[in-house]
Amino acid sequence: MNNLGANYGRILEVLRKISSETLLSYQRYVSRMKDLEVVSLALTAEYMGIDSENHLFR
Repeated sequence: MNNLGANYGRILEVLRKISSETLLSYQRYVSRMKDLEVVSLALTAEYMGIDSENHLFR
């Protein structure tokens, strides 16, 4: 599977099934991505062999 979006979606779906999201304490800013989404993106990059974060955002 070479499609980053498809891999990300599948990993995120599995992580949502096994995790229980709890509300975090007050934060001053609204983040663009939830913690679970960041973990999913990191796992997808590791799975696909992408070494640098710079390659993810091209």
